[in-house]
Amino acid sequence: MSNFFRKLFHIESNKQPACKIDRGYVSEYTHFIDRFLEEHPEVLLEQHDGRLLYWDKRVDLVALEKAEQDRVSDDGYGFHSSAWHAAKH
Repeated sequence: MSNFFRKLFHIESNKQPACKIDRGYVSEYTHFIDRFLEEHPEVLLEQHDGRLLYWDKRVDLVALEKAEQDRVSDDGYGFHSSAWHAAKH
């Protein structure tokens, strides 16, 4: 094993790593967002309502099954193959 990897991973060494990651660090952006949400709690309510409006939909399983049965099979090209093989007049 090269010296590079020995130094990098502190192999066969009792030395502590050169740097430690500060897990308590909070960025300026996170501070800003946290402060903004404390001052404007209505934003979280609007966000929740928007999610309900666009994402959390009730699914009508009967209508979904009917739509699947009414579906026309696709030929993979985005056009119906019957249109290409139609008889010419």
